[in-house]
Amino acid sequence: MRSSTILFVALAVGLIGGALFYREQPKAPPVSSKSPVASGSSQPRQATQPVKEVVIEQKQPAQISESVNAAKPALMVSSNSTQSTPFSQAIDALVSPQTSFKQKQAAWKQLRDAGEWDPAIEALKQGAVNNPTSAAYPAVLGEAELQKANAIYQSGGKINEMGILGMQADQSFDAALKIDPGNWEAQFSKAAAMSYWPAELNKGDEVVQRFSSLIDQQETMTPQPEFAQTYVLLGSEYQKLGQPDKAQATWQLGLTKFPGDPTLQNKIANP
Repeated sequence: MRSSTILFVALAVGLIGGALFYREQPKAPPVSSKSPVASGSSQPRQATQPVKEVVIEQKQPAQISESVNAAKPALMVSSNSTQSTPFSQAIDALVSPQTSFKQKQAAWKQLRDAGEWDPAIEALKQGAVNNPTSAAYPAVLGEAELQKANAIYQSGGKINEMGILGMQADQSFDAALKIDPGNWEAQFSKAAAMSYWPAELNKGDEVVQRFSSLIDQQETMTPQPEFAQTYVLLGSEYQKLGQPDKAQATWQLGLTKFPGDPTLQNKIANP
């Protein structure tokens, strides 16, 4: 595996970490007009299907935050005891369609602070096996694999190990999208990681198409604070492709929908 290809993993995990876990912003009202920079057909978001419970035994790390405890997930990873652990609560929160963005942020922080990436990855893999019709498990699995790669990068670990995790994450996102092509997290995370692949792989046009299609899909969904990041990264991709006018138009459009987003404000002020 070429080192230039492997190195994208460290960049991608840092990007996705910032994009998925940035501070929650006020929600903006939906805008009826279609995006002038988005292309591709909209895809309706498929309904989450009921799943089976997965039995995972795990030792208890430090106490989880109240915001994660507040979530009431529909997908459960532990059922072998009357009292779930903070670890199982975090996994439950991440795969549940009922969990808010803020609660997911708290769940990811719980896992990062405890360094529970290996148990989390194993739990999510088992969850995917036991719930083959749920796109949530492979989507979150891919994010966990990138987060583990980031932890390895931060500790000065082996680049090859990071590269393997990055490729596994991409495969996890593909598995999620095969189940549910409208899964927002899998679409965003795959496109975000791909935007940091080496230039010689010529993925720029595909990245633009993926983010543009995702913006089209977001038009059909209830606005969420994390949707602003799709505009941020699409604009950045246009900028990398030498199209600054399209980059500015994308960020301006995003700001009309998410006027309180600081990243979009900064992009427009400092392109």
